[in-house]
Amino acid sequence: MKKIVALICALMLEGNAFAQTQEKEDSKFKALMKQVDWSVDILPFTRITKFDESTEGINPQNRIAGLDHYNAGVYIRPDVKFRKHAVSMFIKPRLNTDWREGKGLETEFYFQQAKLKIQLNDALYVAGGQYIKSIGTSVYINPSNPYFLESGRLNPKIELRPMNFVELNFTKGNWDFSFISNVHEGEAELFGFPFFNFERQHGLLAEYYGESQTIGTILSISEDKRYHLGFYGQRNLSDATLVWFDGAINYNPNRFYPQDGHSTELLPFEMVNGSENKKYFFSGLLGASYTFSFGPTLNLEYYYNGKGYDDKTFDLYNETIVSGSLSNFDIIFDLSNLNLGRAANTGLPYLRRNYLFSQIGENDLFGELSYNLRYFYSFDDQSSQFSSLIEWNTWDNLELFSVFIANIGAERSSFNNLLNNQLMLGAIWRF
Repeated sequence: MKKIVALICALMLEGNAFAQTQEKEDSKFKALMKQVDWSVDILPFTRITKFDESTEGINPQNRIAGLDHYNAGVYIRPDVKFRKHAVSMFIKPRLNTDWREGKGLETEFYFQQAKLKIQLNDALYVAGGQYIKSIGTSVYINPSNPYFLESGRLNPKIELRPMNFVELNFTKGNWDFSFISNVHEGEAELFGFPFFNFERQHGLLAEYYGESQTIGTILSISEDKRYHLGFYGQRNLSDATLVWFDGAINYNPNRFYPQDGHSTELLPFEMVNGSENKKYFFSGLLGASYTFSFGPTLNLEYYYNGKGYDDKTFDLYNETIVSGSLSNFDIIFDLSNLNLGRAANTGLPYLRRNYLFSQIGENDLFGELSYNLRYFYSFDDQSSQFSSLIEWNTWDNLELFSVFIANIGAERSSFNNLLNNQLMLGAIWRF
């Protein structure tokens, strides 16, 4: 009997010890989870697109761009942030399911952000991973940024694809100094044949943050000796008025341009990334915004695109397109498709040199509605683009939205050479 009592007591003590250990583990887990912030967006959408597929256009019979007249999808976008002591992690996995016209369902998984940051001391941190590196001040395009020229704000429902970076940041007073290197292409597009080779680009960034102004500059060099000097700044002139500039000087940038003759002598023209780029180009913009007392904010930007085409080069560009679209037999067919693909993806978000960007918008109108109306105009060929983004927060965790884009101009103008118009309707459920 004594042995049985002793055994029961031993088992009770062991069970109590296990319970205490389990309680400690649960407590540690709960303490760890307090350091984690997370959310999930579920984004179903449908999209209707009208585009050029004429026999003498940049996309004959849709064989180059492979666009869909109609498509739909569901994107699942978790966002996880973890902070504990000197370590921070930012994780944004993406699961995108698309239904494409004539192709059925396609599913893609990747990380929009997978970033680790370690604070070595009050003034110094290191970071690395896959993410978007934001540099510059412009609303739409940042010439100062050697890694991401476009801001992605034209349609913020479609995310820019990230690259892989490492960086070291040092802070001294109002100054930040960073060494940045893009070590891998990550999910970024336009790398690999027939477009551009990925090159590591190493940059030194200096930024000053004042009470009402910010200025910055970045000097970078790529493995293929492409040089970039970017500079930007902004200043609050009043509570309602903000002004900014953003620019860069580039040597030997990546861009395709048309030239007479073909390296194979089989075609009259060729889109090349060649010796014409081995000179200095200046691109820059000036911008201002004003917030009216009754709510809306008006933005205006003038953009000079030194890497863009002048009239002669743009005429040659269109001749290259017509020639390529009509050359549709044997080996010339493949060479023509190569030319047309590069004409559709030149590496230049805007093909010409002089642009006006304008926007008027307001957030939380009636506490539920946000809108942005945009009009872009090319001074060089008088083509233009109108776009709108409307967001309606129907409940605390549900947003309905629409994105509309319409390109206006001659058949082969810079805005209207491929995409004519597009309407995207969707919702975002947040939890």
